[in-house]
Amino acid sequence: MPIGKDEILRIADLARLFVSEEEIGPLQRHLNGILEHFERLKELDLEGIDPFAVECDTAGSSRQDAVSFWPGREDVLAQAPNREGDFFRVPRILDESDEVHLDECR
Repeated sequence: MPIGKDEILRIADLARLFVSEEEIGPLQRHLNGILEHFERLKELDLEGIDPFAVECDTAGSSRQDAVSFWPGREDVLAQAPNREGDFFRVPRILDESDEVHLDECR
């Protein structure tokens, strides 16, 4: 059963997303394609297959821990585009009116 426009809008509403009229068609095609793949998966014969069996060795997929050189605080801070003492100086992202003080949150 294909997903219609109403279902797309309901899903978007549940996810708290705004979906424009132009986006509805591509979303319908995409979600219907996903559902078609799930329908094909239902046709597989999985009798005798352990759903918790692991076929591949994942132990070797992580990188090895290795000691690496730490250049030190001064070398790292020297690379900063703007520095103030022992800190990185970054642009302000909040206005004075937007600031929240810790004692207000308690």
